[in-house]
Amino acid sequence: MTLPTHARTVIIGGGVIGCSIAYHLAREGRTDIVVLERSKLTSGTTWHAAGLVRRLRPSATLTKLINYSIDLYGELERETGQATGWTQTGSLTLATNPDRLTNIKCQVSLGRAFGLEAEVVDAARAKDLWPLIEVDDVIGAVWSPSDGRVNPSDVALALSKGAKSRGVKFFEDTAVTGLQKKGGRISGVEIGPHVIEADEVVIACGLWSRDVAEMAGAHMPLYGCEHFYILTKPLAEVQALGKGAHLPTLNDQDAFLYARDDVEGLLVGSFEPHAKGLPLSRLPADFSFDLLDEDWDHFMPMMENALRRIPALEQAEVRMLLNGPESFTLDSQFMLGESPEVPGLFLMGGMNSTGIALAGGAGKAMAEWIIAGEPTMELNEADIRRFSPEMNVLGALEARIPEVLGRHYDNPYQGRSMETARGQRRSPIHTGLVAAGARFEERGGWERVVHFGGENVHFPLSFGIPTWRDQVGQEVEACKTGAAILDQSAFGKIMVQGPDACAFLNHLCAAQMDVALGRIAYTQILNAQGGVESDLTVQRHGADCYLLVVGAAEVVRVLKRMRETKGAHHVEFTDVTSGYAILGLAGADAKRVLQATTTVHLPVLNRFQFAPFEIGLARCWVGKLSFTGEEGYELYIPSDMAMAAHEALVAAGASHAGLYASGSLRIESGYRAFGHELSPGTTPQEAGLGAFCAFGTGFVGEEAVKDRAVNRRIVSILFDDPNAIPIHDEPIYFAGQVVGQITSAAWSYRFGRSVALAMVTAPLDQLGTHTVVDGFAVEIACSRFTAKASLNPAKEAFV
Repeated sequence: MTLPTHARTVIIGGGVIGCSIAYHLAREGRTDIVVLERSKLTSGTTWHAAGLVRRLRPSATLTKLINYSIDLYGELERETGQATGWTQTGSLTLATNPDRLTNIKCQVSLGRAFGLEAEVVDAARAKDLWPLIEVDDVIGAVWSPSDGRVNPSDVALALSKGAKSRGVKFFEDTAVTGLQKKGGRISGVEIGPHVIEADEVVIACGLWSRDVAEMAGAHMPLYGCEHFYILTKPLAEVQALGKGAHLPTLNDQDAFLYARDDVEGLLVGSFEPHAKGLPLSRLPADFSFDLLDEDWDHFMPMMENALRRIPALEQAEVRMLLNGPESFTLDSQFMLGESPEVPGLFLMGGMNSTGIALAGGAGKAMAEWIIAGEPTMELNEADIRRFSPEMNVLGALEARIPEVLGRHYDNPYQGRSMETARGQRRSPIHTGLVAAGARFEERGGWERVVHFGGENVHFPLSFGIPTWRDQVGQEVEACKTGAAILDQSAFGKIMVQGPDACAFLNHLCAAQMDVALGRIAYTQILNAQGGVESDLTVQRHGADCYLLVVGAAEVVRVLKRMRETKGAHHVEFTDVTSGYAILGLAGADAKRVLQATTTVHLPVLNRFQFAPFEIGLARCWVGKLSFTGEEGYELYIPSDMAMAAHEALVAAGASHAGLYASGSLRIESGYRAFGHELSPGTTPQEAGLGAFCAFGTGFVGEEAVKDRAVNRRIVSILFDDPNAIPIHDEPIYFAGQVVGQITSAAWSYRFGRSVALAMVTAPLDQLGTHTVVDGFAVEIACSRFTAKASLNPAKEAFV
């Protein structure tokens, strides 16, 4: 078969991910698709993957994608005649301490929101299910009967066979040497001197994806690690199960292990705490169906854990210690989507050792995104737009990625933060915050203050009452009655200028942008389906000049949306995030403190107005608003003057507060946050923000918003029991049925119990006519806690 000179879609990479994308594109009716593989299909990471597929996951998105994958793998063999090796063995996850048991119970509760049944069992039952294990330290376990395993290479071959039957052309031994662009958009793929002109290109080539993306000037921050598992020769204890019988997949996360039977022996792998990074320079150019060198010194601590858990291994003869490279991302979630830098270039990778389980669902999601031009399901946690170019720094990847693998089995405590690659992006007042005793977490490359009081009030982490509760309570009180500085400098700032600035923003944003000078408008940016792509504030500085302030993780997606929406508008926009600090000043004493910093008269401002001001030695402008819902201001200060302003505020009597305090107040006030209550699949009306839509201005998504029925709503939730401590995504019941999930939760110092925001589908009729509705129950780690709900903010509804 001869390489074509043109294709509608070129997919680079013939592993399970590339094959899945090709299969799903073709199944949706796409034609003229070419897959290029530098060696042979499955020759990268796919062939040596362990093939484990677990349904229960810590997030709704991952659970949905994996459930689809399992269904698909069962169907593929019937469709193509190619076996996938899908075997429903079930899985058993052990807990040897209370926090691990809480964590796996939370996954059971989340699974119930999607109709997945799993059982919490005791040690004796765990021993029955996995007779080879020692259970003297096991305090509980979760049995998931619908989990299983596949043969990774067979899955990829079945997907490729299904794609070929629909006309997809595969070319092996075809290495891509370059990517071409025209007018900034991807236009072609180079294979030596040969060029395939393409309308769109998909990069899905595993470890090599970052380097291939760089050929087009695109950022794909992933990095390789060595990943180990042992294979034993046949064991009598496994053979005794009988021919064709299988053990469940075993997950011993406290010991960093997973295991399954394999050809009458055992496969035992690990996510060891001190992982080994892998620069691509260590791999030969022809690396294919190859492995890295065994490293028994490195693996031996994990082997000792395995021997304690599975004593039969002492008599086992090890067939090999497999060391195969895999790719990981900075935040341990995979990435997919259209490159923010290069239109028409789609990227998927960094599967974080879940590529086989995710391949079916993620391939479908990517194919639908390519065809629709937008995600067709909630994909925020995997959306490549969460990564800014600043995060694609090789030194940061080299430092962080081994830690990501090593913490694969960490409990998802609030307050958990990575320790490597820290300090990449710091606020202009960072040193002042350090001096004040700030505790930082890394979020999107930024050092963000979560609370003050230093390390002593942060540890130990747990799922129970956090050690910082009293400290944060003091910060909450300061935000109400004092004057608390909230560092918001990580927020994105985008300057919009030009004669069509107003018209452009009225098309981009849902709210009316033709406001008076000195006004701040709160708005959302919507997609064509009416879902929220971002929420932001917009300041009008001049007839043709605006400043957009967006969430710290939304800069890349907003800029991409602006480029796509610009059209013929005469307007320019510039990311000025690093040029300005933003300091919130919340509390009843904020006005006095501000005035005490200067001899310039503090301007009289109504809510959502701003004006020039001086703080100590610094020039700035001040806006009358606060994300806490309390009285307060936001101060916008040139970065080089921010420390002078901070020093003046502290000298005038201001204290400090962190994200935990502002988060508690935000939820009490019913303020929505992107990535929680707001998402590309949520409309303003569903979020209770329909009043901010200026219908008739022709904003993107206007017609879709008008036409979509409102079958769910964001509500405020107040728990009845102070012992209820939600963690994330908990299912909500009403009249015995699952009706929604928690989207944000925090401890309320006002009520002395947890408060939350949640998306619910029922009982909308009662919520529409009553201020407060009782009868809700929220399942937290398999225990249900009663609660009440209201469409109104908690601090108004539940007093």
